Amino acid sequence: MEQFANLESFEWDKGNLTKNWEKHRVTPWECEQIFFNIPLVVADDAAHSSGEPRYYVLGHTDAGRRFFLVFTVRKRQIRVISARDMSPKERRATVKKLKKRPTFESENHEAAFWASHDSTDYIDYSKSQRVLFPRLKPSTETISLRLPKSLLEQLKTLANKRDVPYQTLLKLFVLERVELELHRKTAKAS
Repeated sequence: MEQFANLESFEWDKGNLTKNWEKHRVTPWECEQIFFNIPLVVADDAAHSSGEPRYYVLGHTDAGRRFFLVFTVRKRQIRVISARDMSPKERRATVKKLKKRPTFESENHEAAFWASHDSTDYIDYSKSQRVLFPRLKPSTETISLRLPKSLLEQLKTLANKRDVPYQTLLKLFVLERVELELHRKTAKAS
C-alpha cells in the first residue's frame, strides 16, 4: 500500500481526540503506537469510501494491547475515526461470508457502528496487507522543564558519551520509566 509512504503525522482535534477514550478507554497515544508496531494489518474499503478512503487496522500497542482501528487519510495525516480492543473473532481474523457494510452519514455514525460490531463480519482480512509507515512520526508537544544545573550537566555528560543530543537522552529516560511504571500496573492488575 504505497499510498502510506508519504504519511507524516496524525490529525487530532476535538472531534476525535477524546471520543475513543470516553467510549473504549483508548488514548490517542495508544492509537498512534499501533502504527509503529509490527505486525500491522491494514485492509482498505474502496467500495464504501465515498468521500474519503477508509482503512481498517488490526494492530497492537507497545504494551501489547490489541486494537481494531478505523482511519482515513487527509493530506499527509492519519485521522483516527474509531479504535477499540479487538474482539476474540478479530484476534483470529477468520475468513467467512461477509455482511454488507453500511454507508455512514458521518464519522460519528461510523465510530458508533464499529464500537458495537465485530469487524470480521464485514472485512475480509485475508486480502489485507502488512504495511509500514516510513515517514510517520508520533504527535509531540513542546514543554518547559526546569532542572537543577548540576542534573542538566550530568545529563549532557551522559549524552555526550553516547553521542546523542541531551534532549533525546532525556526523552529515552522518561520513556523507559513510563514503560516500567505501566508494566508494573499491568502486572499488579493481573
